[in-house]
Amino acid sequence: MMSNIPWDSLSPLLFCEALIALTRKLNRADCGYRVQKTERKITHLLCMNEMKLLVRDEDKLENGIKIVKTIGIYINMNFV
Repeated sequence: MMSNIPWDSLSPLLFCEALIALTRKLNRADCGYRVQKTERKITHLLCMNEMKLLVRDEDKLENGIKIVKTIGIYINMNFV
């Protein structure tokens, strides 16, 4: 039986899988910016222990935060 404890080698993989779900959810919510002359969209930046949402206005920010908190519950993400 596999466990999901911090020192378990499977934990980082599961965390990355959860980030894929988060990325898809943010993309579907139309949060973020389109890269000029492409169909690509940037919704967030993730760097070690920090995440930054990139949004166009305050309404999109509130929606993005709600999405991050919803997904964060499943992966034990701490909010400061």
